[in-house]
Amino acid sequence: MSGILGGEGEHRLLMGNEAIARGAVEASVGLAVGYPGTPSSEVIQTLSRVADRIPMRVEWAVNEKVAVDIATGYAYAGLRALATMKNAGLNVASDTLMSVAYSDVRGGLVVYVADDPGAHAGMEEQDNRWFTRLSLLPMIDVSDPQEAKDAVVMAFDLSEKYAIPMLVRSTTRVAHMTSIVELGPVRELRRTPGFERDIRRYTRASPKWCMEQHERLNEKLNLLSGRVDGLPVNRLHIPEDGADRGVVASGISWSYLRELLDRYGLWDRVAALKIGTVNPLPRGLIEKLMEGVGELLVLEELEPYLELHLRAVASELDLRPKIHGKMDGWLPRVGEYTPELVERALGRLLGLELERPNREVEEAKAEALKQAPRRPLPLCPGCPHRGYTAMRMALRELGYKDGEFIVTGDIGCTILGMHPPFNLCWTEVSMGASIGLGIGLRYAGIDKPIIAAIGDSTLFHAGLPPALNSAWHRSRIVIAVLDNRVTAMTGHQPSPTSGYTATGGEAKVIEADEVLRAMGIEHIWVADPYNLEEAKEAFKEALRCDGPSAVVLKRVCALVARRMGLTEQPYRIDPERCTGCQLCLRTLACPAMTLSPEGKAEIDEEACTGCGLCAQICPVEAIGRSEP
Repeated sequence: MSGILGGEGEHRLLMGNEAIARGAVEASVGLAVGYPGTPSSEVIQTLSRVADRIPMRVEWAVNEKVAVDIATGYAYAGLRALATMKNAGLNVASDTLMSVAYSDVRGGLVVYVADDPGAHAGMEEQDNRWFTRLSLLPMIDVSDPQEAKDAVVMAFDLSEKYAIPMLVRSTTRVAHMTSIVELGPVRELRRTPGFERDIRRYTRASPKWCMEQHERLNEKLNLLSGRVDGLPVNRLHIPEDGADRGVVASGISWSYLRELLDRYGLWDRVAALKIGTVNPLPRGLIEKLMEGVGELLVLEELEPYLELHLRAVASELDLRPKIHGKMDGWLPRVGEYTPELVERALGRLLGLELERPNREVEEAKAEALKQAPRRPLPLCPGCPHRGYTAMRMALRELGYKDGEFIVTGDIGCTILGMHPPFNLCWTEVSMGASIGLGIGLRYAGIDKPIIAAIGDSTLFHAGLPPALNSAWHRSRIVIAVLDNRVTAMTGHQPSPTSGYTATGGEAKVIEADEVLRAMGIEHIWVADPYNLEEAKEAFKEALRCDGPSAVVLKRVCALVARRMGLTEQPYRIDPERCTGCQLCLRTLACPAMTLSPEGKAEIDEEACTGCGLCAQICPVEAIGRSEP
């Protein structure tokens, strides 16, 4: 990642998320806090690398709600705070945000949320623009890194001017695209923190006060509505001679549209409205556009949020432009947009057969994808989550066959246990849900063994309340904590088990087994997932319990271990002793192991981390440590 520090007028090649981080620096943010989640994680990571050179506290919170709680407290004190999260993280934070919307914030409070059309991060295609209608909070939807940086600065100014939290939204393509960004000035805000007691403003105990706060929130939005037409994130282009065709676009769709209008020289043939404030909408610009066109194309990913509002405006003003988008089938409601998709829609609107200079490349790519072999996501070489092997061995030795036990899965690397050769996890719902799902299945009368598989970061994020519930009601489930000492899938950010902070400072290590024991789960086994026999016996003992139990498998993520120089001497296979039974390959699916032309297993010693699981599985002892 490139550096975000520099003076006004300098240029940097920045990712969208790095630009968000630079915006926080320019806005004189004093606190940046978030929870790791693709595609938002790079904001906190970028700021953490420069935190020692700027007056900003940067940290990871245990979940998104806690992040927003902390940021809100900071803003209540009159200082500026930024909270960051992925799309689903807004669900977690919403409990606080829905309430804080009713309160005035003295300092600026901005929440950055990164949505994920195309589900690149493996969660739902949640369109958080709709959250603005539920919460009545303003939102800026950015279209490129330059606008992302500028929008953060603008959002803090608006937050303080109207005493309201602001949302800034991007999507995966904007968050991870890279372009040249011109840096702005870094403000120096010198403020003395303070907070005065005002229960009429900061509590919800009185229905009368709640309604007063609600009314005040509506007034703030009305005031902001009168200003958004003039904000630079909203722009209307109408050709000198007018145009009968118009396009409305937001987010990455605007970047695609702008590029196409430049490429084909179509600015004089089409009116174009870029919408940056999705709440409140730039009503004046919308009306001006719709009064002059007979046909309108709406470009927006996921749900027809803008399209529905445009249709409502047209009906209210008794205008009848033909509006094309998702509701008439021109464009999909599922997946992300591509330049080619936007190009086809634009050509259809204008009645043009637009050139497609990359047609041959696209066709070759499509053919290559058809021929590419399908394969599930594997665990990395040496991944300690191969503790699933011990889990399966324990179940088999206790006499359980596939279908005779249930493993509820959770978010993170642990969910890869759903793939071969483990084929263990049955479900993936939300952070921490594996435990609650297991309890519910038990309550339903399912008498099979039920194991809830969860990672350490996920446990501390949202798994502790259901774990406490299992102890409280003595639910007969096994909580399997696959503790790799880090938040791995999102980029190895620290978790409460890591012992260090976002900026590399020393932190207290919170042990999952100690917390679970303190919550009342009495039967807990701690094992090393690299020790198959030890881990297997731990699962067998836990499965025999009549109440709640837990198995905590502790071993640092193999990728982190490699970076820290903690890997062991790699293993090798003696081809003379190997019988070619492939048990090691079929049981572990380790990417460091392959099959030789002679049909025998081989180990890539460069990829091997020395975990030794293959040696423990080999029935003929053909695997041993290589010579140093």
